[in-house]
Amino acid sequence: MSAEQQVKKEIIEAVVFLREHNHTIPSETIEFMKQASLDKLKKRSVTTFCFDCWDRNGNTDTKVVDAVTVEDAKAIFKERHPNFAFDEPYV
Repeated sequence: MSAEQQVKKEIIEAVVFLREHNHTIPSETIEFMKQASLDKLKKRSVTTFCFDCWDRNGNTDTKVVDAVTVEDAKAIFKERHPNFAFDEPYV
């Protein structure tokens, strides 16, 4: 799942949660919040970041991560590849 797909999924989950757990917010407001979030997501461009990395045995590799920012890319990389160290990612 790409970073954009993950964020879209989380937006939808948040809307469902609000509708199920907070009946004081009008449906129109929730729908507006959802649409504004999805529109903003479309405007942000997802970039593919490349990581030159290595494991504890010295084996080297280049792995890619799709993310909006370099900070997000690093966090995603660390989560997906906890046994690898890496240089600064590049595009």
